[in-house]
Amino acid sequence: ALFIFYLVQSGYLRAIMPPKRILFSDIDGTIMHEPTHIDRDAEILTTPPSASGRQGVISAQTILKVAELRKQGVIFVVITGARLSTLLMRLPFLPAADAYVCENGGRILYPGAVLPTACPVTEDDEWRTLQQAAGPANQDIVHPDKRQGLLWDWYQQLSKEGWTLDANGYTTSFRIHAKNGKSLDELREVVRTAPLGLSSSFNLGAADFYPATSGKVEAAKYLMSKWGVAADSCAFLCDDDNDMELAAVVGRAFLPSVTSESVTKAIAARPDHFVTAKGQGVEATEEMIDAVAAFWSLTTSTAAAREKELVHA
Repeated sequence: ALFIFYLVQSGYLRAIMPPKRILFSDIDGTIMHEPTHIDRDAEILTTPPSASGRQGVISAQTILKVAELRKQGVIFVVITGARLSTLLMRLPFLPAADAYVCENGGRILYPGAVLPTACPVTEDDEWRTLQQAAGPANQDIVHPDKRQGLLWDWYQQLSKEGWTLDANGYTTSFRIHAKNGKSLDELREVVRTAPLGLSSSFNLGAADFYPATSGKVEAAKYLMSKWGVAADSCAFLCDDDNDMELAAVVGRAFLPSVTSESVTKAIAARPDHFVTAKGQGVEATEEMIDAVAAFWSLTTSTAAAREKELVHA
């Protein structure tokens, strides 16, 4: 015990042990792209359509480069606004991660399960319990019109006002669109007048509502605390408006694409904080993962050779 104390006090253990780092990553427009955004002859995985009809493509290089970072001690977290059903459907196509966060922070899943299932994950029940505005977890099967909780009270009110709402496959969040005679200005007013206890963000041209106790930033801070990692030792692969709050908190943000005016403004305000890709699609994703590795003095240099081994096996 005295010897270990000496090693800690002398700084020797800090010198030989790599620092803890977390790489957070969004999905759509970040590590996964529209099928039209294939920019070279790459080994590609294509997902089935999501509940909203969107398909995604991800390159083998993306998956292998993330795996290399994890081998070097980086904690990798997928963090997305996507509904739980979409995340679960896409798990076989995503890079292996240390946590999967969906519905703008409402649900946190970890790899592994008690039973040897095909795609084992286990939910962080403590975190889900904190999302009281979304009501109890056992009502996921209940239609949103009959769910309990502040979030669903708001959903039911907006439904009566004629708004186009999407709660299909959502459990701690829902989406609202400016359609059927409703304008974007009216939608912004709905966001402004939302009840205390709820938060919102724009994503893919629509507004998402969720408990104020969740959100990408709150979920990320929860995981930072859980793993003892400082915010400035984190990085974020991102692209959209609903990513900007977390992007501002971490040590550096890396953008394979820029999908909204608010993102462009954020980059202009802090050009040293944001790194943007020169390429597009999967090529841009790989470029930004390499940039993360360089930022942390790590490497992803063996991913290409590994891809060739797997393809020709």
